[in-house]
Amino acid sequence: MISLIGVILAFVIIFVLRAKNIDFSITLLCASLIIGVTSGKPFNIFLESAIKTIADIDTFNLFSAVALITLLGYSVKKTGLMTDLINGLKGILSSQVLLLLIPALFGLLSMPGGALMSAPFNDPEANRIGLKPEHKTYINVWFRHIWYWASPISPVPILASSLAGLNLQEFLYVQLPFFVVTIAIGFLITRKFTNKTSERNPSEIDYNNILKGLAPIISTIILTILGIPIWVGLIVGIVMVFIIKQVSLESVTQIVKEGIRWDIAISVVSIFYLRYIIIAAGSVNDLFQIIYGSGISLTALIITIPLLVGILSGTPTMGLGIVFPLLIPQFNISSIHIISIMYAGIIAGYLASPMHLCLILTNSFYKSDIRKVYRFIIPSIVALYSIIVISHLVLNA
Repeated sequence: MISLIGVILAFVIIFVLRAKNIDFSITLLCASLIIGVTSGKPFNIFLESAIKTIADIDTFNLFSAVALITLLGYSVKKTGLMTDLINGLKGILSSQVLLLLIPALFGLLSMPGGALMSAPFNDPEANRIGLKPEHKTYINVWFRHIWYWASPISPVPILASSLAGLNLQEFLYVQLPFFVVTIAIGFLITRKFTNKTSERNPSEIDYNNILKGLAPIISTIILTILGIPIWVGLIVGIVMVFIIKQVSLESVTQIVKEGIRWDIAISVVSIFYLRYIIIAAGSVNDLFQIIYGSGISLTALIITIPLLVGILSGTPTMGLGIVFPLLIPQFNISSIHIISIMYAGIIAGYLASPMHLCLILTNSFYKSDIRKVYRFIIPSIVALYSIIVISHLVLNA
């Protein structure tokens, strides 16, 4: 009974501490401590779990990838390469396409606070064709998050595939159709208020800036797809940014110092540590035996629990760090389709969450009515998640 109370208390603590904006790593370590202490197991499980976490090659790969992804995003922002790229695209794309592409470009780089970076870039174009604040908010939020289904340099699918023990390319190959579905849903919603014009922007076409801006990103993605370790591809991309913009050695040092988000990278280590503690403690098994024994089907659990955790957590990495270590070992889940449903549930819940930082920041920037924004977001999420769940259940049958 104590172990069950410990598990419940641990995950209550996670949500409470995050609501108070306590660092994610500290939050997860507190949860690990509670689960370990109340499990009734010897205290050496803390040391053993720490050793396994450090020795796990996935820990190193993901830690380095997340650190370098944040550096790449910051480098493109700080050097002005992203600004050059968007200015170059203005001459060849219609207003409708450009409005959707700008948040997607910033979303691809997974930059902290990226929602506030893409919003100002979109604002002049959105005003030019008369969009309302709620329209702007939906576009910035929805198209910023399309890469969860396709990008090999997004920390979220990297973390999901690592926790599930799957190859990243294999995992993303299964998700790829929903990348198209997400874009299609967003396009169908936005065309109601963006199809007033399809004219190109009145600016000069600059192919040089376009090629330079895309080169580091495309190179990193290609190297990752070819099987090169993602951290190697990211280093290549970052070096290309510095070379293209002719950044001085002094400035490079400063960008590297400021650009890496160590707090995000360290949180990855905490997630893996929590996973090993949960496995070693075994307390979660008792909790799920009670839930499963109540007559609730496994399918219902797989569909609803990730969705609820995604809504409550307001961040996909936290949702993955909670759900995957809990459900995958407990039910011995190995099917990529069932894992994909869990992944989609976390993403869908996150997109709908009132604690979703991108939604909060964008809504504040555009001063939109959040109730009206949800009129666009909720139907989009329901449509997307329904399609994903039905597709994977059929494929898994």
